[in-house]
Amino acid sequence: MAEPHPRARRSSAVPARTLVSLLLTAACLLAFAGRASAAANPADMLIYMPYGLVHSLHSSAELDGYLSELDSFQIGQFVFAMPKFKSTGTLKLPRHNREMLLRWSEAAQAYDSEHGAGLELTAVYNGKVATRGKGLNLDEAATRANVLAAIRETLGDGLTGVQLDLEPYPTSTGFLTLLEEIDAALSAAGFKGRLSVTAPASVSRWSTSYLHRVSELVTQLDPLFYDSENTTVAGYQAWVEAGLAYYSQNASPATRIVPVLPSYSADPWHSPSVENITTSTEALSAGLAAGDRINGAGIWSGWGFLLDEEGKYEGSADRASWRSSTLELPFSP
Repeated sequence: MAEPHPRARRSSAVPARTLVSLLLTAACLLAFAGRASAAANPADMLIYMPYGLVHSLHSSAELDGYLSELDSFQIGQFVFAMPKFKSTGTLKLPRHNREMLLRWSEAAQAYDSEHGAGLELTAVYNGKVATRGKGLNLDEAATRANVLAAIRETLGDGLTGVQLDLEPYPTSTGFLTLLEEIDAALSAAGFKGRLSVTAPASVSRWSTSYLHRVSELVTQLDPLFYDSENTTVAGYQAWVEAGLAYYSQNASPATRIVPVLPSYSADPWHSPSVENITTSTEALSAGLAAGDRINGAGIWSGWGFLLDEEGKYEGSADRASWRSSTLELPFSP
């Protein structure tokens, strides 16, 4: 099957009425969070947060509502998209973005201290890899140096995780060199958090040797199992299971494998009746039964899963399935 199309970034708006609803239900969510743990380890569960939650200002009370909801879903990694890299690898982070990263970090630390949680703030650095001369040329040392500078600049904003989301998925030695340079920079800075990369679901994009080398340079691989263009549940699940087996067989044993599952409205490459939390969780269950190594699961994205895309998507079935099925999977240790 052809490599899935790169996904479009979702809306940045975070509606006031949704925030109010979250705050009103925070007490209930906190009670749920106190229940006995399921099979999932929250540290290996992630969600991509709505763009607007770091790109526009929000109060501490609003952040506390989101943190309690994330905790209720046993999600320990919450991922925020940074502005895209320019073709030179430079990245400009507006002042209000930096302020929101600090607010999120402070709120998460306070929440952790009060509730004994272990919430992690991850920044995802995204950009378009050069095709036909346009985009990031990772084989150029100057471009990689700019990418490194952008990551270093935001490490002081309370980040506990760094992720690269470069698409089309790079296949050059320049990407491997960039990961080696990021490893060295994070180590020099005393950074103890996770380094992760989004990864192709298709088994044809990264060769076994390339995948293995990438996995040796990161803490966590996040293959993206959506926008598959499948029109049947059976076809989609077979695609997911093939990808899970490929990663399990070829990734470094020390690297966490956290597949990302779909929760969003239809687009030209995605049918929510085919790709959803229920059908993807069934595929994860089949992979685990077959002996695949799957350490956790992620959600694309919070705009659909948490906020129903402000009435454009019905995420209640996804939320129910996540609680009743995904969190109960016998994930690999």
